[in-house]
Amino acid sequence: MISTLRSIQRIRGSSGANRLIYYFKKLPVLGKLLKGDIYSNILLKQVFAGIVVVLKVLWGFLNKFAYLGIVIYLPIVLIHKELPLAEQYALFLHIFIILSFIVAAVSNVFILEPKRDKYICVKLMRIPAKQYMHATLLLKGLTFFIYFIPALTVFAGIFGAPLWHGVWLTLLLTAWRIVTEALNLLFFDKKGIVLVKKMSWVWSVIGLGGLLAYLPLYLGNAIVNDATGFSVPVSLVIVVLGGITAVYIGKYPNYRSAVDVVTKIDDPLLDMNRMMKEARVAEVQTKEKDFSSEELKGKAFQGKTGYAYLNAIFFSRHKRLLIQPIQRRLTIIGVLFIVGILIMLISPETSSKFTTYLLGGLPFFVFIMNYTSIGERVCKAMFYNCDLSLLRYGFYRDQAAILDNFKIRLIKLSGFNLIPAFAICLACTLLFLLSGADWGLMDAVIFWVTILCLSLFFSVHHLFMYYIFQPYSTELNMKNPFFFIVNSIVIGLSVACIGFPKASSIFTLVVLTGTIAYMVIAVTLVYKFSSRTFRVK
Repeated sequence: MISTLRSIQRIRGSSGANRLIYYFKKLPVLGKLLKGDIYSNILLKQVFAGIVVVLKVLWGFLNKFAYLGIVIYLPIVLIHKELPLAEQYALFLHIFIILSFIVAAVSNVFILEPKRDKYICVKLMRIPAKQYMHATLLLKGLTFFIYFIPALTVFAGIFGAPLWHGVWLTLLLTAWRIVTEALNLLFFDKKGIVLVKKMSWVWSVIGLGGLLAYLPLYLGNAIVNDATGFSVPVSLVIVVLGGITAVYIGKYPNYRSAVDVVTKIDDPLLDMNRMMKEARVAEVQTKEKDFSSEELKGKAFQGKTGYAYLNAIFFSRHKRLLIQPIQRRLTIIGVLFIVGILIMLISPETSSKFTTYLLGGLPFFVFIMNYTSIGERVCKAMFYNCDLSLLRYGFYRDQAAILDNFKIRLIKLSGFNLIPAFAICLACTLLFLLSGADWGLMDAVIFWVTILCLSLFFSVHHLFMYYIFQPYSTELNMKNPFFFIVNSIVIGLSVACIGFPKASSIFTLVVLTGTIAYMVIAVTLVYKFSSRTFRVK
């Protein structure tokens, strides 16, 4: 097993070094320091491989701290910082147990995870599937345990709990994840089904689990607490089951089939490109029934020339791709509005608390409006159905042409995103008025301006990211690391917005100023740099 693990680590190190070198060469100024023959320089590649190992270890620890801190700790202290530490700790345990023991156990299955690493090691390098799985599972289990201990111990200490809570909780989580891995393997062995690929099942668990995890933040009381999480009978059952299932995983005889079933989908040289490309293209491609020749001769095109005419044709031909997601969002808003009305009729006291929460929860709408935006879908459609072909011509990459297209598309995308934004504003306004909440004209102005500005902000953001980073390859993969970095920064700022005082006009002023500033910055940067960044990859 040791020799197998060494071989796997060398393969991973070489692959990681190649990726690090590739993206390092993309950096301005510094990237030019590396010559083209760096990939054949064994000594330097070993240095980069060592850097990759160090970064992976650091990321392993930081990832757990970020997960516990941003996803669990931060919402608790921002919403219920007035609660005693013991009650905050109960909320922490509740969210952690639901997300880590239930949601992650369904959505993050290692044994049957489609992974390129499996294809390279088992199919190309001919490492026996059983040896590969034994070595990687052992490494995964040990690193999972080691990475979680410091983070859980630190956060247990923050809430005034004994430090052994962090160690014991890590042990229970590791044992439980072994159990869930074995259950997935057993289900595959008996039924031939890979549960982690059943997206309806996975997303249902994620949605319901997320709701169950964060509901106590609104109620103020945790359902699962330390008495449940550290119950001796429950702990013993988990540990014993973990040991039994670890033996089952170790003696499982048919790892070749388990690896084959996922490498057929994750095969980067055979099926992966074709199947994934077809899936991504199907999301944004047009169909003959989407438009007719009569529609393409309508009034929408009269008097338009140049890029205005080009974009009018594009948006006309892709109405299905634009209208359907808007309709789905409007349907969800309508259903939630009806639910609000029913709650109001059944329990007026609960509806009064809910409207008060909405009035004070404007910062949370940063997340809602981000997911309400259809910007990412529109950018994919524009790339595959329009820009992918036209970017091969020099005139289309001209600064003036890019800026004209950017302005036209920004106006159109903003118009689409404002439809659900108006619906949210209208639905919330009616709920406020019908509930009899104390909601004056200034409150209404603050709410409407915030929601509409957030809608415009994310319209600018998605289009700006598309033109500056152009993350899509010809297969609609997203391979630009800077795209993910900037998006992560935006998400981090969104989390920071939760700390704004509730029902404060300062937040509205910040959103309004930020939206206007982002528009100006986006137009300026697109004009200056997009002629170099907006291209086919």
